Amino acid sequence: MTAVDPTTTPETRSRREVLCGLMVALVAPGALVAACGDTSPSGSSSGTTTGGATATTGGATSGGPAGSTAVAALADVPQGGGLVVKGTPKGTLLLVRPAADTVRAFDALCPHQGTELTPPVNGTITCPKHESKFDGASGELKQGPAATGLKEVPVKIEADKIVLA
Repeated sequence: MTAVDPTTTPETRSRREVLCGLMVALVAPGALVAACGDTSPSGSSSGTTTGGATATTGGATSGGPAGSTAVAALADVPQGGGLVVKGTPKGTLLLVRPAADTVRAFDALCPHQGTELTPPVNGTITCPKHESKFDGASGELKQGPAATGLKEVPVKIEADKIVLA
């Protein structure tokens, strides 16, 4: 982990440095050291993309009865829409919320050529590369070139969190 110079002004610190500093100060220093390391090449981005459709977990959180792994807050997934979450133990997930009390998760990579999918718009998940279309609630294939629907990852709602089942 890189030390942050306390004399550096906030304008010159990266968002990653500030967030990692806050996480270290507020949570468990030992558990977050690995999560705050920057393994991305210089100039690349990670985290939230334009429109807030992507979130990075940075490190798994545990909670609930059996130490379930929380991947997102329920409030972060809009009803009728979705959220791409990176860095989960199951890889990058596309969470969708077809109804207020229903959340489903899919592998966020298109089964055609592995392009990262985006949340559903008007009930349809569309691959940005070759425009395969999938049902936004079930992940079923609606239009190719993909040959199969999306691979579902089991999740459940515990309190106000979405956790791996």
